[in-house]
Amino acid sequence: MAHTPQLLPTRLFTLFGKGIIYFFDDLGRYFSIVWWMLRNSANAKEYSRNILQQMVMIGNNSIPIVLFVSFFVGMVTAVQSSYQLYDWIPRSVVGALVTKSVLLELVPLLSALVLAGKVGATITAEIGTMKVTEQIDALEALAFDPISFLITPRVLAGIFMFPLLVVFGDFVAILGGMFGASTIAGISREAFVEGMKNSFEMWDAVFGIIKGCFFGYIITSVASYQGYKVQGGSEGVGKATMNTVVLTCLAVVVMDFILASVLL
Repeated sequence: MAHTPQLLPTRLFTLFGKGIIYFFDDLGRYFSIVWWMLRNSANAKEYSRNILQQMVMIGNNSIPIVLFVSFFVGMVTAVQSSYQLYDWIPRSVVGALVTKSVLLELVPLLSALVLAGKVGATITAEIGTMKVTEQIDALEALAFDPISFLITPRVLAGIFMFPLLVVFGDFVAILGGMFGASTIAGISREAFVEGMKNSFEMWDAVFGIIKGCFFGYIITSVASYQGYKVQGGSEGVGKATMNTVVLTCLAVVVMDFILASVLL
């Protein structure tokens, strides 16, 4: 017992060191898969059908939830903006605030966080199940490249489809903001549209689309990697799915800050 105070700092440093080593080891394995995808990108042409299937799964199947979230994001932004600034600003400014907020930040970020749970968890569960049931080993035995066959199509589909979802979400969010401003905040549609026109800049929309590309890559690549490294049966699939949701949400928030710092 007398040696416990001396051993406690040692144990803490040991745990901290093991955590750092595990983090960088995991990061290295992730980037090795990314490098394999880039080096063998020509193989993806052989699996173009897989890319189209993933574009439908990631893009088409995600439209309802993105539109639902975007509509209420626009409404909430309009109502809160009018509530906080109603006494000392022209009413048209609410349209400007809604447009800037949803294009630059709210729609790309919140859509990515929602899709991190839907798309990311689905991808990890699919690939993880294939891993624990040895279907990936069977693909290798049949001379298929499992990374080009399973991971690359999902990553490419995410890069292509997330920006389109952001565009749809921007449009619906602005309509939701107009609806909320006119029905709840008492701001006329003409005033809302006037503020929207005065504040709109093409770069705002383009910046949100760029965010969609990066967020789509992050979510699909991290989810695919977490599924590809699954071990331990169904329990491992569950843990990997949970890790995917947490890691992708954190990575999306960090990437959002980096893009805003570099491009704005």
